[in-house]
Amino acid sequence: MEQPGKMLITQGMRPFAQRVANQLSERQRKHVLFGSSEEMPQVLLRLDNYLKIPQVSTAAFAHEMLKTCLDKHVAILIPLGVDELYPLAEARQLFSEYGITICVPSPTELAELAIIENPPKQLPLLLLHHGRPVVADQEQAIGQYGTLSGVFSPADSGDELALCCVAD
Repeated sequence: MEQPGKMLITQGMRPFAQRVANQLSERQRKHVLFGSSEEMPQVLLRLDNYLKIPQVSTAAFAHEMLKTCLDKHVAILIPLGVDELYPLAEARQLFSEYGITICVPSPTELAELAIIENPPKQLPLLLLHHGRPVVADQEQAIGQYGTLSGVFSPADSGDELALCCVAD
């Protein structure tokens, strides 16, 4: 699923965000932004690919994230913080009206999924949007996972997925 525009990966100061970005194709990585609500060194903020994003505890978190995405020309938002998942899942329709894809399951799917916080690096990752891989070399996943969106790790059986995220 190659789309024009930038990808914003939240929790950008965490190793897991870097790991997710490394799953992307070289072409996709050129358009990745790393966002964090944590304090960031000024040297990173001066780079073009790091930016400050709103705190999830902010009352208008989803709307502030939408503004950030619009200001930075983001086409795909990949939320990785466990506390970001529900607010952004509930805002998927709003973001889509502005042409922004959020790689997060629906609120209903979220309630039913197993979640792995801070997954160990040996777990394989699968980045999906509506059941389709965002990464070109993960094409074998097409059709197996319905409409799921987000960063997942397959279960040992390969039949189920667990959503992977960062503990906030």
